[in-house]
Amino acid sequence: MKAKKTQYLIFSFILTIIITFCFFSCSPASSTEKFIEEPTQETIDENFIIESGEETGEDMQVYVGLRRSSYSGAGKLGEGADEWWVNRAKEYAASLTSSVEELDNVQPVIIQIVSGYNRDGTTTVGFEKPHSYTGSTENITFFSNPMIDHERSLTTYDENGVKAIIQFETGNSDVLTNLELAHQAFGHHECIIGYGLDAEWYFTKESIDFTGKPIKDEDARKWMEKVLSFDSTYTLFIKHWEPPHTPRNYRHPNLWFLSDSQEFPDLDSLIDNFRFWADSHEGQTVGYQYGYPSDREWWGQMSKPTNGIAQRILSDIPETRYLFWVDFTADDVEFY
Repeated sequence: MKAKKTQYLIFSFILTIIITFCFFSCSPASSTEKFIEEPTQETIDENFIIESGEETGEDMQVYVGLRRSSYSGAGKLGEGADEWWVNRAKEYAASLTSSVEELDNVQPVIIQIVSGYNRDGTTTVGFEKPHSYTGSTENITFFSNPMIDHERSLTTYDENGVKAIIQFETGNSDVLTNLELAHQAFGHHECIIGYGLDAEWYFTKESIDFTGKPIKDEDARKWMEKVLSFDSTYTLFIKHWEPPHTPRNYRHPNLWFLSDSQEFPDLDSLIDNFRFWADSHEGQTVGYQYGYPSDREWWGQMSKPTNGIAQRILSDIPETRYLFWVDFTADDVEFY
């Protein structure tokens, strides 16, 4: 009896070990264990990607020019202003063409800022509401700014071969509405090649640090599709200085990313920051704004900062296609 009991106890002990082993080795891991065994990896939703063709050296288009607004307090204003901006954009493009080897396909361009953000979260567009527009204009006010007559400016660009990109500071207003309003007002101009959104002023009041809310993939897709509905060759830029504010996954050949980062101690620091911006948007076209007053301490010591900065950017960041000197100091430098 003792022997049988002993055998039974031994058998029970072995069986318990086997059952315990199977329980821990065969049961599904807890959520914590899964995280440890299989680290989560950020994936890109393929639905948000549209492949673009590769450019060759022969057809690579580079756009060079200036940012223009009604509120910078700098640059030529009033009578003759449009011609002044046209001449500077053309001078800049021509100068860069002659100073950078194998850079032949350069187009002068101006970022035309047609709206401004208000502290209450609304936006003011600098033109009258088109008579043909019958939709909502919530959080949008209209004001024909005497500082810039956008219709006259765009007509001048048409006549002089300078391209234009229409930019918005939308605040809490609907981006699609802003796009539609501008297209109905100015879509007949041949100079327009696209639109842009300054993401610093996108739902700024609702953002944590008042630098705008990050752009969601689905919103970027809707905006891009809206722009393409106007003209399949149009582009859309999203501007900020922090990559997390741009769409996480959505990409399109006609979507590009513009950095307006500033406050650098020197040119090398600017290049490092701009390189990071390009790396954060790998495979996409990028552009840059520079020449801010906050950086004047070092660029003011350069013999020709407009060309010097542009040449370094093109040399170190070959995916660059757009270069803009800002209006804040446009009357302090030479472009030829």
